[in-house]
Amino acid sequence: EKEMEVIKKIEYKKHFTSPGVYVSKNVSLLNSKNFSSLKKFIIKKAKEYVRDVLEIKDEIYLTQSWSTINTTNAFHQPHEHPNTFISLVYYAQCKDGSIFFDLDTTSIRECFNFQYTINKYNIYNSQNWAIPVQTGDVVLFPGHILHGSTPNRSPEPRIAIGTNFFITFL
Repeated sequence: EKEMEVIKKIEYKKHFTSPGVYVSKNVSLLNSKNFSSLKKFIIKKAKEYVRDVLEIKDEIYLTQSWSTINTTNAFHQPHEHPNTFISLVYYAQCKDGSIFFDLDTTSIRECFNFQYTINKYNIYNSQNWAIPVQTGDVVLFPGHILHGSTPNRSPEPRIAIGTNFFITFL
């Protein structure tokens, strides 16, 4: 609750391409002492992703952190995060919406340019997909993947903490 109060009071700027979307002016948000426990939580989740999903030994480090607010009907345009290994979004307040991803091709077709019949859609056989999100959800993904959000249909603002991480090569 204390962190949410701080998030709502920090200075925001209007996003230049998305009406109703506000982004914190501070892009090192989690370096504030007000967010020390949230920072630990987010770094822990990112390290678990590297260890348990990517299954690599290399370490990662936080490069940027910010907050976004989406008012009713506002959404994030498709975008990517350059110079980023992985991105993480923590939904601090979310009653409605999805994060979506768009790829140029499927992972199956990256090496083999052929058609196939999909039995059940998943991240390997699909070029795009959406993940419904709600308060408390954490979503991690490679920063180069084009992503955005669906419109916030709730009268309550959707508030998220975004972070980027880079790899420390061993």
